[in-house]
Amino acid sequence: MNLEDVIRRALKIVKPTDKDRKRLNSVIERALDLAEKYSSEIDGVTGVSLEGSVAKNTWIKDRAEADIFIHFDSKIPKGDLEERVIELGSRIIRGLGGVPRLMYADHPYVEGVIDGITVDIVACYDVEPPNWIGATDRTPYHTKYVIENLREGQEDEVRLLKGFMAGCGVYGAEIKVKGFSGYLTELLVLAYGSFLEVLREVANWHPPIIIDLERYYESSEELIELFRGNPLIVIDPIDRARNVAAAVSNTRLSEFVLASKLFLKKPSLGFFKGKEGRKIRLSDIRKLSKNRNFVYLFFRLREEKPPDVLWGELRRSEEGVKRALERLGFRVYRSGSWTDERRHALLLFEVDQVTLPRYMLHKGPPVYLRNAEEFVELWMRRGIGPWVDGDRVYVLRARDETRVSRLLKREIKRGEVAISRGILDSVKSGKLGEDLGHLIEFGKKHEELRRFLIEFLEARPVFLRK
Repeated sequence: MNLEDVIRRALKIVKPTDKDRKRLNSVIERALDLAEKYSSEIDGVTGVSLEGSVAKNTWIKDRAEADIFIHFDSKIPKGDLEERVIELGSRIIRGLGGVPRLMYADHPYVEGVIDGITVDIVACYDVEPPNWIGATDRTPYHTKYVIENLREGQEDEVRLLKGFMAGCGVYGAEIKVKGFSGYLTELLVLAYGSFLEVLREVANWHPPIIIDLERYYESSEELIELFRGNPLIVIDPIDRARNVAAAVSNTRLSEFVLASKLFLKKPSLGFFKGKEGRKIRLSDIRKLSKNRNFVYLFFRLREEKPPDVLWGELRRSEEGVKRALERLGFRVYRSGSWTDERRHALLLFEVDQVTLPRYMLHKGPPVYLRNAEEFVELWMRRGIGPWVDGDRVYVLRARDETRVSRLLKREIKRGEVAISRGILDSVKSGKLGEDLGHLIEFGKKHEELRRFLIEFLEARPVFLRK
């Protein structure tokens, strides 16, 4: 299949049909009607609007999200705004026949699924740029900017880019993904013109990459200094002090660059399909895990939390456990986190070994220092050695424990592992193991866990999987 055929068929995958639009519009009309009706009963509301990719006509098939924004007077205290949008959002979702779920970004919002379509009820302050109070205050201006600047036909270019990113696992700015937001993909198309041109540019990217559509800054050096440490800098056209790409991790950026190179070299619909349609067999998980070393923490969540809060706790804890394992003497090849966002969570680590050598090298002081004699006297009775190598004294010191699971359990009990307080009790009462058999057994009834395990074990970005 040549490039043109791939793009034509990819567009059919990502572009909504008339039936999709009709179903979405029906939900939006009902949601807006209820939002306007109920918000009229609440003090401080100045308006209701539809925002996001649906309003900009850049949404992709099977990923429709209706973002209903409730605008509040800027004099309303933040605490009152949050209480009112939670009350209002819950009422709207129930009125639509859905089950409200509290979410959290800059501040709380309410989510529900109606006829297969995600509806978000979000609060923002009714302010003029640059007098932002909260992050969501910019969203109506983002919508306006994209609508005014996208040329006819570029909506489909955005859809192709979003579909490509989603298929490659780099789409989504939430903590779970740390990838590209919908607004960022739209700005990339505005910057480069089309889906293909974006990929051609991306294939040649070398950090730091700078995009300043409104040319707010005269020099790259100023931007690099201002947004130090950011590999990708995309200045928000409606807020010169904000990097739209701040949430993009170096890993997701690098995956996007690699995927762009590979697609341009060998175009394939597989880049747009991602995980879809793949059957995961438990036998494949067992086969891939054979002769490899793991340690994991599998636990039951004690309370339901907004996904971004939970994923933040998991990511921080994953890093904390990784540091602890390395401090103990294990080499961590890879690590990953999984949760169904309701009941269960997993921190999984692949290590070089599950049992450390009985003895470890212990470096003493230079022989020229006074405490060299004390070191020798101490370790004459305890270790193997001491001996002199160069100007230092060394011994082989016996470990009191060598097994990874027991060592990690002991460190957690002592409070020596940086695990987020919000999940610490759950971790302590959960299972700490090495054999993936327990996870495989649990995965028999949990497809998403099976999917996570196979992806972790294959150790390849989604666009490199068969």
